[in-house]
Amino acid sequence: MSSSSLNQPGSPGMLRRSNMTQQGSPVMLHRSMSNSGLNNLAHSSSFVRRNNDRDGMGNNAGVSPGGSNAAYRASLVSHYAEDLDRRRRAERAVEEIRTDGMPSDNLKIESVELFSRDNAREHRTDRYEMVFDNGRDIGSPSSMAMSRSVTNMASMSSMSPMSPMLSMDYRSSSSPSTTVLRRGQPFFMAIRMKDRNFDPRRDILRASFTFGPNPQVTKGTKVVLPFRMNQREFSRAPQKWDMRLHQQEGFNITFQVHIPANALVGLWRVNIETTTTTPGARVDEFRFKDDIYILFNPFCRDDPVYLDNEELRREYLMNETGKVFVGTHHRPKGRRWVYGQFSDVALPAAQLLLEQSGLNPTERGNPVQVVRAIASIINANEGFGLLEGKWEGSFEDGVCPWVWTGSNKIFEHYLRNGSKPVKYGQCWVFAAVATSIFRALGIPSRPVTNFVSARDTNHTLSVDKYFDIFGDEMKGGPDGDNQDAVWNFHAWTEVWMSRPDLQANCNGWQAIDPTPPPHFWQKNTGVDQKSRGPLAVEAFRRGPSSVESVRRGEVGFAFDTPYLFAEVNAEVSHFQEDETSHWGYRKIHVNNYQVGRMILTKRPGADDDVSDADAEDITSLYKNPDGMSRYQKQGDFNCHFNQGMSSPYLERRDMNMRDRDNNRDMMHYPGTSVRRLSSVDIARKPWYDESRHPTDSGSSAAERVSAMNASRSVERTQPMFDNRPVNEDVYFDLIEQEKVAWGQPFNLQVLVQNRSQEMRTITTILSANSVYYTGVTARRLGRSDRQFVLQPGGRETLQVRISWDEYRDKIVDYGHIKIFAMASVQETKQSWSEEDDFQLEKPKLDVQIRGNPQVGQDCFATFSFMNPVSVTLTECEFTFEGPGLVRPQTVKYRDVKPGEMISFAQKFIPRFNGERKLVATFNSRELGDIVGSRPIHVRD
Repeated sequence: MSSSSLNQPGSPGMLRRSNMTQQGSPVMLHRSMSNSGLNNLAHSSSFVRRNNDRDGMGNNAGVSPGGSNAAYRASLVSHYAEDLDRRRRAERAVEEIRTDGMPSDNLKIESVELFSRDNAREHRTDRYEMVFDNGRDIGSPSSMAMSRSVTNMASMSSMSPMSPMLSMDYRSSSSPSTTVLRRGQPFFMAIRMKDRNFDPRRDILRASFTFGPNPQVTKGTKVVLPFRMNQREFSRAPQKWDMRLHQQEGFNITFQVHIPANALVGLWRVNIETTTTTPGARVDEFRFKDDIYILFNPFCRDDPVYLDNEELRREYLMNETGKVFVGTHHRPKGRRWVYGQFSDVALPAAQLLLEQSGLNPTERGNPVQVVRAIASIINANEGFGLLEGKWEGSFEDGVCPWVWTGSNKIFEHYLRNGSKPVKYGQCWVFAAVATSIFRALGIPSRPVTNFVSARDTNHTLSVDKYFDIFGDEMKGGPDGDNQDAVWNFHAWTEVWMSRPDLQANCNGWQAIDPTPPPHFWQKNTGVDQKSRGPLAVEAFRRGPSSVESVRRGEVGFAFDTPYLFAEVNAEVSHFQEDETSHWGYRKIHVNNYQVGRMILTKRPGADDDVSDADAEDITSLYKNPDGMSRYQKQGDFNCHFNQGMSSPYLERRDMNMRDRDNNRDMMHYPGTSVRRLSSVDIARKPWYDESRHPTDSGSSAAERVSAMNASRSVERTQPMFDNRPVNEDVYFDLIEQEKVAWGQPFNLQVLVQNRSQEMRTITTILSANSVYYTGVTARRLGRSDRQFVLQPGGRETLQVRISWDEYRDKIVDYGHIKIFAMASVQETKQSWSEEDDFQLEKPKLDVQIRGNPQVGQDCFATFSFMNPVSVTLTECEFTFEGPGLVRPQTVKYRDVKPGEMISFAQKFIPRFNGERKLVATFNSRELGDIVGSRPIHVRD
């Protein structure tokens, strides 16, 4: 064994109070290791400085007028700073060479081995590409034949101190790799001495782990573990770092380090310190060349993100692909997405985003604070962040949101272009990217979509829409500053964790919304995006909000629960100009149950590339059972996740402690109350009108209690509940649209029935507009205004037909169409309005694979579809990727004639074995967002 070697490149020697990397480049460091923590990443500030002339896609951004002097000064500052740093480094190098030649009795360290691949298998991080030289090592025959550095990690960890020594083989350490570990578990590492063995009578050896820019022992950002020859078992408490000897053989010492389940998550630096037992002896440090990643551990019961279900861990932690649901509540569609959490760009991007978020390093072991910070920095604001949002207009200076097939290309743009925000994203992209980052960090997560989602911007539980006397919607309301909106769908991200800061029943799924409010961009147009820095992201924080708290209507709990409650429960109010009203408007319609019609996510273990049988309706997690969507009631979606699954709770505190913590941690907003109402309370409220909740509306006492609880906590909502109906004896019904293919005509229909014994004079307005999925109107498609008399018991059908030629040049992005119907009865003053939305159906992209895919061998994929419209498609391109198959690529394609069936073949070389997924999109100027996917089994 004495002839064994750790085979680390270079021989750095020993430095006095300073370090040399294993490649041999001298670097002077303070004792506090103030520059540690970002060894594998460029500092974010240098990223920005080095690329300040390029936008998020790498295009030249130009210099604004009057900014040339500032740019010149910044260039000078950068030049002088770098030049000074270069000269000082040269001086230190000379000094260190002289110091290294001084006589010293300290033990000399030749190299350090962290057994990246072997530890990764035990820590379930062996799918991270960074652990291997390159992707081809994973699952390939060469990796299977690779000699292991540790004979059997599992058997080693269970060996008794008296077990015979294992034969160690260090040959695999010659290939570069990054160590990725999970907290709450031990890992193995080894050191090799240079010219003599460790002597406990004269030598002192310590392993030092540092985190962040200013590591301190008292802050938990620095850990120093002394090495003791006689310590064969861990002796500290499980929540403490600890180290024990595994074996010593010749110049090699192997020991095991325990990472506590509350360790800080991110980049740690490893240093080995040596000195002698002589008082006042100098201390030499040997710095390991690479940082190590420590992640959250959902496999560990002591970690707040622990998930006690293997199937759910496979889905919400290990699955590299999934679906984000988009479309409308009538016909939701699962949009394929490649999360790519194990790619070589995911962890670096996550680490850099945490740095940019401004989250204190001491808080990075708390999953609540980590996900809150990530949610605020995914959307770009003040010049910081990952992805810039845009919901309408031209996307020519970036990438259209529907072109993305996964997160990896976004991460690559972000890292390559100096951490400048990437253009562009929308809510479902934000949610998918957040899921990628959380899974990469070890937090179980999933994107969820709320169909008919309120974007309540004035902190009430009401979304108000105003119409003029002609029935046209008034943007911004009477004063022009009303930003209330109802989105056709809105996606956010859920993360799984316990909430020791809240009640025990608040554990489990927590909602995080990384999408910024659209009105922020309008208010900040022209503002210097770099004027305030990372602290300005506070306004963008949304969550984590306990999903159970939302269901129970307990909106006083942290964080931002009223905002999420409004998204799924807000009341939609329509107001129309009325000269007879004392305030100029009359309330013509209130639809209590329009918002939050259905909340979907992908079902664990299911995978449907043809349709959406893998959808799971989780509406009952956000709303009481009687408020479930009609899809759940009809059994159209599998709801097994909601049946009998218990939430794992991290801390089991006694009742007195829990009550005390509840009173301490509940956030009391000014002018609010968090006491929950009972059904008896509601019965006593004179402003609650039971007639507003007819028996056929699907409401329930439980649902009304939830809404009332929330309304008590937001005082501005209470006037909206004090409303008494007029006589309504005319029945109106807006007919739901059938499936409408892109390029085909469609009809709008309203049924009217006079249920009274008298004639009724009725005025109606029926219109259709193309809209962005955020509900913002783009173009008018058609409209019909009528006034007619309906006899007692009479019926009438109103209809508007809209042809392809009428809407072909007016449809925007996803093909959403909004229908508004309004009516009034002259004799009774009854008023009615309704709105609905639907999406034009696009063809699916068919994906086929030729041959039997094998690692390292050529493979061919064929993408095909038929142009459904009578116009030529121009500026065509295919975008595709597959984790373990092919990195994100975009290929230009020729024009596609009307009605033409096209087929495009592309070669790729699979890098991983096993079950894989290929995701592709087709886009053109005239028609885009044509999506398809195909599962692929890759052989070794």
